[in-house]
Amino acid sequence: MNLDQIANKYGVNRNSLNAKDDAVKIAIKSIQDIVQAMEAQKADVKFIDGIKKLGNFLHDVKNSTMG
Repeated sequence: MNLDQIANKYGVNRNSLNAKDDAVKIAIKSIQDIVQAMEAQKADVKFIDGIKKLGNFLHDVKNSTMG
């Protein structure tokens, strides 16, 4: 599947998905939005912490170097 097909499948603006790295940026932003919504609705803290951990993992991987 190419990036155009992936953007179409998941309803992502094609202009936002120019490389595989962009997918990580989109995922991080989506997770941040989900966490804010969960916090606003006073969701279970364990779920919020789990989602935050996933977002932090993606952020760290995106900013990591090899080696």
